[in-house]
Amino acid sequence: MNHIEELVQRFVKVWNETDPARRGEEVRNLWRSDGRHVMGANDTRGHEALEQRVAASNQRSVLQKNYMFRPATGIQTLPGVVKFRWDMVSRDTTQVVSAGVGFLILDDDHRITCDYLFAES
Repeated sequence: MNHIEELVQRFVKVWNETDPARRGEEVRNLWRSDGRHVMGANDTRGHEALEQRVAASNQRSVLQKNYMFRPATGIQTLPGVVKFRWDMVSRDTTQVVSAGVGFLILDDDHRITCDYLFAES
């Protein structure tokens, strides 16, 4: 697995992380301090807001509904941009309950400046 693939897998995995300290540390490692997350009506900027956004998603999807985000597939890269597929599945049945495409915009140090997530189902 190359560095970009590892980064994308860490990005997907952070949404499953239930330990607040580990989740916060990984948010700070993945995104720049002025990093941005955009999905639907959510437009989140900065580490503190990103930590709150990931924590809220985790609470709703992982802890309350018993879903999990599967590792990314179909990873493609261009200079400074990464595209991948993501799935959210039921832990009980592994049935896909949501799926989509993500785009990560990276700086020269391979930290996320902005991520765009699109839900397709």
